[in-house]
Amino acid sequence: SGPSGQGTDGFARRRRQTGGMGLGDRLRGGRGGLDPTAVVGRRIIAWLLDNLFTAILVLLIHRGDAAFTTDDGGLAINPNVIWTVTILMVLNQVGLTMATGFSLGKAVTGLRVVRRSDGGLPGFRGAAGRTLPWVVPIPFVPIIETGLLLASKGHRRLGDRLGRTLVVDRGWIGQPIRVPGLDPETEPGPS
Repeated sequence: SGPSGQGTDGFARRRRQTGGMGLGDRLRGGRGGLDPTAVVGRRIIAWLLDNLFTAILVLLIHRGDAAFTTDDGGLAINPNVIWTVTILMVLNQVGLTMATGFSLGKAVTGLRVVRRSDGGLPGFRGAAGRTLPWVVPIPFVPIIETGLLLASKGHRRLGDRLGRTLVVDRGWIGQPIRVPGLDPETEPGPS
């Protein structure tokens, strides 16, 4: 007999209160219709980690020659640093993401990039499309991308739209993703 004297424990009672869904079901959208793309905090942390990893590698590769003093006393960045950052970004954001569904930061935070159509790996088009807004030199891209990330259905920034991708918890990879408000709701028909 459980604490209520009715032969049930707290776990079973909570399971009844949530409609029979466990925590994993609720976090993955389950029958409650939660948004599988509601991982914005982890996306921001992943982005910060990706940049931190890049900075560490650049400092290790270039050690004391990342910047130099110009003839007129100004400070300039070594052009090789720009190339190194570009190569590392393409390897991490395009190469690794197209092959595995994650960048280094997303791997640490448990996120995956998936094709919106079927939840599969994004491939080259998806990974390159996601990266494109960050390499085009438009001044307000970070502000636009952050605004879309926070305010759009599916938390899809411009890169996600170009690459036709979603960012979800790693438990969703390989499964069709239904985003409330983005995908039409389908009612089960008669059996």
